[in-house]
Amino acid sequence: MKKLVHPSLFNRTQLSRFALVSSALLSPLAFGQADDGIFELEAYTVDGIRGSITKAQEIKRYSPEFVDAISAEDIGKFPDQNLAESLQRISGVTITRNRGEGQNVSVRGLPSDFTRVQFNGHTLPSPNGSRSFDFTIIPSAFISGLEVYKSPAADLEEGGISATVKVVTPRPIDVGKRLFSATVSGVNEENSGSTDPKVSFLFSDVFSEGKFGFTFGAHYDKRSLETHQFQAFGAELGNESSRGPTPQIDYNLDGDFEDSVRFNHATNYAAAPETRERKTFLATGQWRPSEETDFWIETMMSEFDVEGELPLNSFRWTNIRGEVTDSNIVASPMTGDSADGFADYLEVDGVDWRSNSRQNSYTDDLLTVAIGGNREMGDWVIEAEASFSDSERLQTNLAHATIGRAHASYDVRDDIGAIPAIRYASGFDPADATAFRGIGVNGNLDRAIRDENTDFRIDVDRDLDIGFLGDTSLSKLEFGAKYSTREQFSGARRLSVSGQAVANLLGEAFDPSIEGGSYDASRFMVLNTPSDFFGGYDGPINFPTSYLASNTSALFEEVTLDQLIEAGSISEGGPGQYTVDEDVTAVYVKLNFEDAQKNLSGNFGIRYVTTDQTSSGFFPDVSTLSFNQGGAVTNVESSNSSMSRSYSEILPSFNMKYYISDDVLLRFAAARVMSRPSLSILSPATSYNVNVRSISSSNPFVEPFLADQFDLSLEWYHGDAGLFTISPFVKKIDSFIVSATNKEQVSYFDETEGVQKTAEFTRFQPDNGAGSDLFGFEVAWTRPLDFIAEGLGFQANYTAVTADDVQASEDGPFLPITGLSENSYNIVTYYENDKLGLRLSYNYRDDFIVSNASYFGDGEFTEAYSQLDLSADYKLNENVTLFLEGLNLTEETLSQVNSFGLLRNLEDNGRRLVFGVRAKL
Repeated sequence: MKKLVHPSLFNRTQLSRFALVSSALLSPLAFGQADDGIFELEAYTVDGIRGSITKAQEIKRYSPEFVDAISAEDIGKFPDQNLAESLQRISGVTITRNRGEGQNVSVRGLPSDFTRVQFNGHTLPSPNGSRSFDFTIIPSAFISGLEVYKSPAADLEEGGISATVKVVTPRPIDVGKRLFSATVSGVNEENSGSTDPKVSFLFSDVFSEGKFGFTFGAHYDKRSLETHQFQAFGAELGNESSRGPTPQIDYNLDGDFEDSVRFNHATNYAAAPETRERKTFLATGQWRPSEETDFWIETMMSEFDVEGELPLNSFRWTNIRGEVTDSNIVASPMTGDSADGFADYLEVDGVDWRSNSRQNSYTDDLLTVAIGGNREMGDWVIEAEASFSDSERLQTNLAHATIGRAHASYDVRDDIGAIPAIRYASGFDPADATAFRGIGVNGNLDRAIRDENTDFRIDVDRDLDIGFLGDTSLSKLEFGAKYSTREQFSGARRLSVSGQAVANLLGEAFDPSIEGGSYDASRFMVLNTPSDFFGGYDGPINFPTSYLASNTSALFEEVTLDQLIEAGSISEGGPGQYTVDEDVTAVYVKLNFEDAQKNLSGNFGIRYVTTDQTSSGFFPDVSTLSFNQGGAVTNVESSNSSMSRSYSEILPSFNMKYYISDDVLLRFAAARVMSRPSLSILSPATSYNVNVRSISSSNPFVEPFLADQFDLSLEWYHGDAGLFTISPFVKKIDSFIVSATNKEQVSYFDETEGVQKTAEFTRFQPDNGAGSDLFGFEVAWTRPLDFIAEGLGFQANYTAVTADDVQASEDGPFLPITGLSENSYNIVTYYENDKLGLRLSYNYRDDFIVSNASYFGDGEFTEAYSQLDLSADYKLNENVTLFLEGLNLTEETLSQVNSFGLLRNLEDNGRRLVFGVRAKL
């Protein structure tokens, strides 16, 4: 039986769930347009790649707003193993990765904090200090679909100045039948050579003639990975007469101590193993006692455990207990000042050889619960929901600090953008463990981070038929309110155990005259020889592929943590600790309109938002500032302070869609949008780092980001799953939050030498800078190629974005926007038949700025990155499918440089293969 309906009669949630849940049905429904302009529902089969594309296009076509979507191919079968990696296939969407896995999402060139992510309509917190959502926490097996709203409506929660991403899971009565999906797979990591399990299942059923249903899902996965890293801090400017604990160093060997030279602050090599385990549970109950009434309760729990080590082969070229034996100084390309030079080659006798191994472990716990319902009463529909979400992290990272003195050199003369060549002087033995001294244990101990969010909302719809303009009428009135309260706490708890205390526990002789006090650490030094070290690097430079590093685990086998705690000191609070409370009240009203022919439709409305903010943190007493060179630890006493503020905004919005013909439509949208600053920068806290001579201050009085945006789109829907779109857009952002920098003279006590010192520090503090106009366009083309081969097709999209530079202060320089990639594109080719499905995906993102200043004013820039992925599946029968997914097939590396091309970071995560079997009933 067919039911005639027009998509404008659905609200946003109903349309989303209708189209997304169809992925679970054997014969889902689709919209077709009848002669009278009313859309009728027709049955056809939509599972598989082509079906997923078709469902996503339905959401885009019939939504009043600018929406791009990704739908599951089938129950428990999302296109990618990671949700962020799926989202990057959408035009205008780029991602950042953590250990090779998609983590945060950016849209149209703006930072990830500008993207609002909602899980079934409510906010999920994340224990990272930002507002950007960590997509590694949710397994894709539970997800029906993703929607990216690039233009807002009044009922869409504020916060997404670039976009709002909605993550949707299926509800049982919407599915309407018993369904079961299970996946068992193995995950192979190339760098570590390990293969680990990944298992998930999802079950949904209905009872009592479809009036009651539940969905339950469980997921477990493990990754034993190994990241090959080169890390640096940029080019530090040092004066020969004052830099470092050695009073004078003649860097350019010209016989005086009057020159200023830029050189690598430090060079670190590491093969960092890490084990990640994730356990997630999803449960949904739904009760629909009548066609007019619906209730639901949804919950998800997730635990993410990480255990890792970072055994470093580290040289700190700023800490020298000897002399420069050879160097090559060239004109500094960053400053252009002939008085400064850059050391592209530096050989030093007595350089700080900091081969520590730092253990890092943390557990992220996430709980979210939502209870809601709706009721239809004639022309009225009332929906209400309450939700609570809590995210907590408990983190410990302890290092057995060791130090040696090497006669070594770094060399970037051939290519400053390559990994520095590290060489040891003739006769120096880098495998001599007796060269290392222990100087203590330090690091975070059970540091807690907590983020809680509670939402209450009510939405009311009323069908209308009121004449408006000409043959256009107002078809629906929507209004509602939402109250949210959020609290983020970031704690600070640090353990410090002196070298003498550790020596006493180990029974080692302590010598106060060596490295400010130390003991023999040779028995804890281990030779690290990672296989295929930096296999993804294809440059010309040779570097050490095996190295000594302390084994912190071996220390803990001899000395318990309780003993270390008793012998050391635990500091809590201080500049690293803050609390931010945020209460938000929003009300909105929205009117939908359409013409008599159903060709013109849209909505307009206003959202009014009030934000009450209280923040507290610790402010340091600079007179107590001290520095321990051995552990590179900064110490300072501090006191707590608290500040409050409130602000309100009016956010109007307008969305319009017009059918030029049955298959071609034109969209236009205009809106005032807002995003709030990251929670981590809203405290009054300030911290000092003597090692890199920086001051990091937060600012509770920065204003939110506000922008006026305009969107236009021409969309041509053709054939079976064919779509071509071109979408120009403009965002006129009133004010950016920028990292303002100032130079300050700071005095501190050097604990290693026992003297007071004064040096120039750089203060970094967020502040409201000038605004920027952002212009761009998206082009997307999806085309089946059945005329070449049945089941063949492709998807391609390209996004170009440009933005005015932002002025950090009234007289300051104009600087590019951080996080903005001017060009990005995706190309996906797929093929499927009754048995086989193949998809090859290529993703590219331009370079972008991480920081215009960074530690030493030389900036931090991420270079362009591309990745090639493959997925394939083969149906053994209607219920069982074998699959294979290959990620980063060409073994690309992530790299960052400074403003004149000096390599700062290089990360090689290797290839990742996922292979397994999926079953459904």
